[in-house]
Amino acid sequence: FFHLRRFRLLLLLFSILFLIGVISLWLHGASELIVDKSLPSSERIDRICKAKREKCFEVIDKTIPDGSDEFVTRSLEVVFPSGSRFIESTVRIQPRKHNVTFSESDTRLWSVDGETLPTVYLRAMGVMPFLSRVIRVGRRKEQKKIALVGVGGGSILSHLRNLRDGFDFTVVEKESEVIELSRRWFELRDATVVNEDGVDWMRRRDGNETGFDVVFLDACERHSAQHCPDPSFTSKENVKNLHQLMRSDTRALVVINFEIYNARKWEMLHEQMGVLLSFFPHCISIDMKERVNMVVGCLTKPLPFHNPENPRASLDASMGFIADQYMEAEYELQYGNIFKEFAVHAIIDGQRESITHPVDKILTRN
Repeated sequence: FFHLRRFRLLLLLFSILFLIGVISLWLHGASELIVDKSLPSSERIDRICKAKREKCFEVIDKTIPDGSDEFVTRSLEVVFPSGSRFIESTVRIQPRKHNVTFSESDTRLWSVDGETLPTVYLRAMGVMPFLSRVIRVGRRKEQKKIALVGVGGGSILSHLRNLRDGFDFTVVEKESEVIELSRRWFELRDATVVNEDGVDWMRRRDGNETGFDVVFLDACERHSAQHCPDPSFTSKENVKNLHQLMRSDTRALVVINFEIYNARKWEMLHEQMGVLLSFFPHCISIDMKERVNMVVGCLTKPLPFHNPENPRASLDASMGFIADQYMEAEYELQYGNIFKEFAVHAIIDGQRESITHPVDKILTRN
């Protein structure tokens, strides 16, 4: 009886060990199926949800392969109960010590890299003040009032702060959770922060206050085919309010990111450009060649060399001016040749025409 009991115990032990081995092999195989090692590594470092959890906001650090090297981004993302998510803003981050990688370090301690703008449409927005010469090249300090409506993670703010001293920033953001996360993780400092819907802020702002030199409008909603900006921003009344925000004694600039997913995209853009051009005399548009975005910069005063009596000469002179400004800014901004990534147009006196990079123009002539 004793030997039979001992045999049963050994058999039970063997069965348990065998079962553990089978489960381990299954888990190993499952992990091999689930983990796609070709995807970038990422880590959620913070999360805030609204009271009724109709949406949450997350901060994600992610490593992106770049040839034999890598760079790390920090994104502010909105997540809906359905599981769908959208990136509100992205910055590059860098370790405080050199030669530290994503896998070896706690990226929560890393700092925002303001030298670069990580996405194509942000570079288009960032270059616009230089194309129009509202911000001049080669000046370390420049007194300018700049507003950002729809801050996201403040990519543009970080970049401009890195380029210049003396900028006075105002940030307008309707989501208090976005403001909180931006303060924690995106170095949103030295800026006047307004927790308010951008349309309401433009409407109620005191007209006696000093106007802005540049307003960046990147306020997006995901409930319609036009993600950016929220269509209410480009109504006639609100474009009028936007114009009244700007400085009146010098050339000022509003920069708008359009993102439209609709078969009527160009018709919708044409309608909204008509409203903008009824208040702003000249605009520059930058179309993404491989993305849906179009970035528009509209000026409160005409570009130099404007001659309404000779529209053709005026357009040619303005296009040459924009191209020359880009050549001056190219070295400082380190964006590369944006004319390869973008299609750049001038919209002057009702005419819209492509602008060619000066070097490309010379090569074409030869």
